[in-house]
Amino acid sequence: MKDEEVISLEVLKMNARARFLETLHFGHPDRVPYYDHQIPKDVVARWQRAGLPFDVPVERFFNLDRWDVLMTREEPSLNVRAIPEFQGPLRSRADFERLKAAYDPYAPGRYPLEWDDMVSAWRNRDYPVGITAWRGMLLSLTVGGWRSLEDVMYGVYDCPELIDEAMEHVTDFMLALIEKALNEVRFDYALLAEPIASWHAPVVGPATYRRHVMPGLRRVVDRLRAAGIDIIIVDTHGAVKPIIPLVLEAGVDTLWIGSARAAGVDYLELRKQFGKDLRLIGGLDVRVLEKDKQAIEREIMSVAPPLLQQGGYVPMVDERVRSHVSFENYSYYRELIRRLAEGG
Repeated sequence: MKDEEVISLEVLKMNARARFLETLHFGHPDRVPYYDHQIPKDVVARWQRAGLPFDVPVERFFNLDRWDVLMTREEPSLNVRAIPEFQGPLRSRADFERLKAAYDPYAPGRYPLEWDDMVSAWRNRDYPVGITAWRGMLLSLTVGGWRSLEDVMYGVYDCPELIDEAMEHVTDFMLALIEKALNEVRFDYALLAEPIASWHAPVVGPATYRRHVMPGLRRVVDRLRAAGIDIIIVDTHGAVKPIIPLVLEAGVDTLWIGSARAAGVDYLELRKQFGKDLRLIGGLDVRVLEKDKQAIEREIMSVAPPLLQQGGYVPMVDERVRSHVSFENYSYYRELIRRLAEGG
């Protein structure tokens, strides 16, 4: 049998897991994965009134591939938050000690009760499973609003040693917490959260990021790679371009940027700058789904085809859709992606 025929037969056999791995390894998948952000319930309800079948899950209707991640936003999940929830200011040595005490990897409730069943179910899975292994500087320091952000920003200048100490402790916590999971599950990818930018700029500059975040980020990435995970995704938002060279230096190889287009982040420019050192997820402007089909087609066809041709790219809009996106427009967007992915 010719080599080309062998490759063709292997492509035909691909499941969601193989498709994910082949795509993000710059290989030859049968097609790229069909992913999207979770569709909110109010959007699904509106679309059902517009023609989406009531008895068919939206993911199945649009043939979206499954990909799971052990994370904090869904149940059952790995709880990487402060326990108990950290409240109050973060300004004094006592505040920082209280924060550190809340990051105990052995606190009850860190692993879900269903953990053993989850591990068993994943052994013969045909879809990719990842692990969240980093919450980023701001979430780790419990930033949840302007006042808590203000505390951290003042801390960077007034008590940088305390910020260093807190980030080192959070890194130790995360590494201890995920060790059990890494030893029991063969994960396909890791997800590192780094919400650190507005639509205009990161809230900290590269020098601050290098000092306070890079040491811990490198340690986590090194542990993930030692566990055999070679797809390491930073999940971030906004105008993060000044930070991208640093996360790549730390060993990250995949970017998933929310609100990228609104923040002026162009995936084509990123690929031109970083080449195949950088895999990409998303990057299509969700705002065009509120417009007409011409606008949708213009956005998809200007970004997706060259990235798909180069490989290492999963096309999807750069934020979850809202209730004012019509079922017709969303269906048209998904159909364009299908045609490009399947060569139609």
